[in-house]
Amino acid sequence: MVNTGMPNETSTAAGSEPAPELTATRPRLRVLAIDEEVPYPADTGKRIRTWNLLKRLAARHDITLLCYGRERGREFDVVRQCGIKLRLVDPLLELSGLALSWRLLLNLISPYPYSVQKHYTKRFQNKVDELLSSSEFDLLHCEWTPYARYRTERFQIASVLATHNIESQIWERRADHAGGVLARIFFRMQARKMAAFERNNLPRMSVVTAVSPEDARQTADWAQRSGTLVENGVDLEQFRPAGSGESCELLFLGSLDWFPNRDAVEYMVQEILPLIQSATPIATLRVVGRRPPKDFVRRIAAVPGVEVLGEVDDVRPCLERAGVIVVPLRIGGGSRIKILEALAMGKAVVSTRVGAEGLAVQDGHNILLADNPQDFAARVQQLMGSEEARSRLGKNGRDLVEQRYSWDDCAAALEAAWYRAHDLHSGGTRD
Repeated sequence: MVNTGMPNETSTAAGSEPAPELTATRPRLRVLAIDEEVPYPADTGKRIRTWNLLKRLAARHDITLLCYGRERGREFDVVRQCGIKLRLVDPLLELSGLALSWRLLLNLISPYPYSVQKHYTKRFQNKVDELLSSSEFDLLHCEWTPYARYRTERFQIASVLATHNIESQIWERRADHAGGVLARIFFRMQARKMAAFERNNLPRMSVVTAVSPEDARQTADWAQRSGTLVENGVDLEQFRPAGSGESCELLFLGSLDWFPNRDAVEYMVQEILPLIQSATPIATLRVVGRRPPKDFVRRIAAVPGVEVLGEVDDVRPCLERAGVIVVPLRIGGGSRIKILEALAMGKAVVSTRVGAEGLAVQDGHNILLADNPQDFAARVQQLMGSEEARSRLGKNGRDLVEQRYSWDDCAAALEAAWYRAHDLHSGGTRD
């Protein structure tokens, strides 16, 4: 369900405690953060969030980041220049074809969901244990649900799990839109395994954070304590209002190596765009996102009026040029940073309710929402035909992100969660 609260409502979830006031007298924390990859360059939603939060908190705390990867030179230098110490473990194998099929088959007998099993290795666990044994850390920060598995009872340390989605919800939605019976069975099995993992591992953490009020309520239920909200944000200086754009140019923006985004593009191209072009033949769709599979590019780019740009160095010129930003997601969770970036640039956005989930947007005020092809096409056409409507939505969207979604405020919320975990652990109690 989309949060329809007023834009100036406070960023707290139902049942959560207000963040404590931060003062200079609070101690500088020594934090071991663990994640799947170095979050720079910040070219995916997950990387954008992790990078913007950690680089801000590194100015106030001593952060060591352990993740999979190999030294890449200049890109990693940028991370280190922010004060983040990097520790790397040999990367995971990229599986495809028969090797991937075999791993998926073996997962049928594992109690863990595939995404947890894939990211867990002895070499990473040994490095976590080595760092916690040899160094004085105040806090273990797990940056994504599967990495909660690395928290062991061997080390009594304050811990924070940063969830980016309700992972089991994404698997359920993937099953709902799977093409065949076997795929639906597999994805529902993954959803059940992931829900069990979430229920079993969230209570082991001192604090669990969520990116949306809806997710915070669910994590609070599983973690058996109040929910802690650390929302997604946007760089308000980097993304600034840029006008209403070309009226008949539509833009889809999202990482194309993530299935829910490819599903959204397929849905847009096959079911929504033909309705738009039947009334407005000059309407075009540009698709921007990293790592699009070659067969996907060939298939989508063959559709008249569709251009697949793939990965670009800077998404802002694409956002500036577009008249309407489309977010036709049917599978997803958490909240969409790409919507926040579009709103920050004063752009008109049409989204499904799943796409806008977790954001304090209001249908008709700062976004338009539609959940079937006919309504979605009609709302896009409404905006293509009215520069005034595009400008009004864009102005209201910019107002919303200025009031609620700056990365500085989000970093302060995560810092408060760190201190809360530290205080709970030091006091020997849990709320």
